Amino acid sequence: MDGRFAVMDDHLEAPKSHGALGKVVLSRLPPGRSVLAAGAPSLKLVLQGEELYQIDGKTVRVGPGQFLYLDAGEHCLGTNRKPTDGLCLMIPDMPRAAGASGHDPVLGRSLVFSTQTSALGRLLEGYARTIAANPALGTRLADDLVEKCRTAIQEPLGQSKAAMGALRVAKPSTRRELFQRLERARGFLHDHDNSAITLGELARVAGLSQFHLARYFKAVFGAAPIAYHRALRLQRAASLLKASASLAEAAEAVGYSDAVALSHAFRRHYGCAPQQWVARAEA
Repeated sequence: MDGRFAVMDDHLEAPKSHGALGKVVLSRLPPGRSVLAAGAPSLKLVLQGEELYQIDGKTVRVGPGQFLYLDAGEHCLGTNRKPTDGLCLMIPDMPRAAGASGHDPVLGRSLVFSTQTSALGRLLEGYARTIAANPALGTRLADDLVEKCRTAIQEPLGQSKAAMGALRVAKPSTRRELFQRLERARGFLHDHDNSAITLGELARVAGLSQFHLARYFKAVFGAAPIAYHRALRLQRAASLLKASASLAEAAEAVGYSDAVALSHAFRRHYGCAPQQWVARAEA
């Protein structure tokens, strides 16, 4: 252990306090369970494996490419059934909007996000992979990571709160559960921007009917699921074209049948041919 950074390679039978300055912990755990302190808000990212958290009587799953936002409260139990690598940040002085329960009355105590749906997630995963590849960098990067995450967490929390407000569901716990299903579907779309996804496939990921998925997804994220996914794929194609990929290469990378099909989709979305878009982007 050194300053604000530590490596955790075994489970904890009792929670450890991490002090007032916060902590960054790289975890490389064998199967087992740990009792984890939750005296401050924290972010828990899984790089590989799976974590199951028992939080206030509820089981919360965090898979690879996801991270948990956990507000302060009672200790929680973390269980992994297979070897699991991840990164945990404790941020004691993070701004909070507490309700009567001590937690934000809309957001509740915990939320799970895909790393690909926010700037915070991408930031967190980038640092986590860097530190996992070279733990010696953890001490030097910990302060910077904690400070950046303290600010960046406000974006996904604010967006989540607004999204839940768009769901016409009376009970707060039901509204949060529905949002989490929709967020899981959105994460799946971001993770699969290299091919087409059917509404039926996405509904199975979310655990919702196709009707309710389409209805609530648009209410929360502003576009129907398939349109949202199409925009992701075309954004990736645009980035590839800007990086000098050919139209055929971009089409293959994002799951279009050929360059002609991508060109037609590109025109409908961006209002111009791919070549024109690249020329404007480079101007």
